[in-house]
Amino acid sequence: MDTTPFHLILFALDIAVLGGFYFWLRHRRGAGSERSAAYQFIKSLYVPRTPIRRPTLLWDMSGVFLFGGFGLVCFVVLARFIQTGFAQRNIYQFNVGQCIAEGIALHGTIFLVGAAVLLFRRRRYVIAVFFGCFAIVLAGIGYNALFLEPYRLTVEHYEIRTSKVQTPIRIVFVSDIQTDHIGRHEINTIRTIQQQNADLIIFGGDYLQTFRGERELELPNQFRQMLLDHPFEASLGAYAISGNIGKSGVSDAELFRDTGITYSHRSVIHFKPLDNGKDGENEYILLILLSTGDSHGNVIERLEMQLQAHGINLREIDDFVVMAGHFPNFAVDGFTNPRTGRTLSGFRNADWAPDLMLAGHTHGGQIVLPFYGPVVRWMKSEGYHDHVQQIPHHMWSGFHEFANGGRLLVTRGTGMERGWAPRIRLFCPPEISVIDILPEE
Repeated sequence: MDTTPFHLILFALDIAVLGGFYFWLRHRRGAGSERSAAYQFIKSLYVPRTPIRRPTLLWDMSGVFLFGGFGLVCFVVLARFIQTGFAQRNIYQFNVGQCIAEGIALHGTIFLVGAAVLLFRRRRYVIAVFFGCFAIVLAGIGYNALFLEPYRLTVEHYEIRTSKVQTPIRIVFVSDIQTDHIGRHEINTIRTIQQQNADLIIFGGDYLQTFRGERELELPNQFRQMLLDHPFEASLGAYAISGNIGKSGVSDAELFRDTGITYSHRSVIHFKPLDNGKDGENEYILLILLSTGDSHGNVIERLEMQLQAHGINLREIDDFVVMAGHFPNFAVDGFTNPRTGRTLSGFRNADWAPDLMLAGHTHGGQIVLPFYGPVVRWMKSEGYHDHVQQIPHHMWSGFHEFANGGRLLVTRGTGMERGWAPRIRLFCPPEISVIDILPEE
């Protein structure tokens, strides 16, 4: 969404706020007084034009925060107004979250720079330099989080050595493309997948997140055309599973029609033969693709029953097992379904676990702080309330090994939260995951 009209309004507010701060510095400071400077300062907050004995750091700091706070309040009120249905229908379709994020980064920087200049002219050099440095940091973080990092696509490589394969296998896992337009980043994502020479490609759900209006029908056609223009070649095939975002006038199945990518919204099982055999026998990998609901948890018993109906005992199988689901909950235990009150079981502490479990959905948190991790600790989505908060904080992204031999990879995804949310990533770049499964040395 184009946020230009929003910023034009805020530029006028910038001028008003900085003008007020200028008069604060110029006219609210006067000659000496018999009373203490602290008394005069407190009195000046309530009595206009009360002189104070001399310029004080407290006075200057108070002016910055007073006018900065006033600007922020006006900014929030404006953002709240444009979020109303009337404004969206009759004035302009703003993206409120993007306006807020860009507003803080851009107009916060403008105010801090302006305040630093005014303070410097009043010979308040130390505090001027402080707010000038603050402005530089805010501008740098804002520019990186809004315009650089969300599109700095990274390819993360992981390696697994196992006695269950003699033929090397390369798996590319991509989740949460989650876009509201097809642009350079989305095309670059598809081209980067093509360059990995994958044997098996898996898409982990959440492909589109439309805003509103006619693009709900236009965008799916553009997404499908992008896949048709950039076909994949993978000896073991390309597969796509369902997610929890992007329900529009076109189903996910339609997105992948005739693209060579096999889509399923239900849990399915595939035995994929490899080129070579081991010990004179055929060599396979077992690929299990979970539906959105099954990836949410409590899949172990149902999966075992389904496989036993085909004469397969997971605990005795010698083939390498890959399981992919949108939510990472199926891999961990302890999650309580808020609708049923039932505690769901996962593979983390089970007697047996798949050799490799793949999941997305979390986006890695999108905003990650050094030494702390993702700022967000829970998420709320359609039909699944607080379904991520009981996943350990350190498991929101990355590769994790369990004591029972299972391995979980939670990808950061290549897209971002859309709709009303800001397009923002900080210390959490988009990711294409490449997993090499190699024979033991």
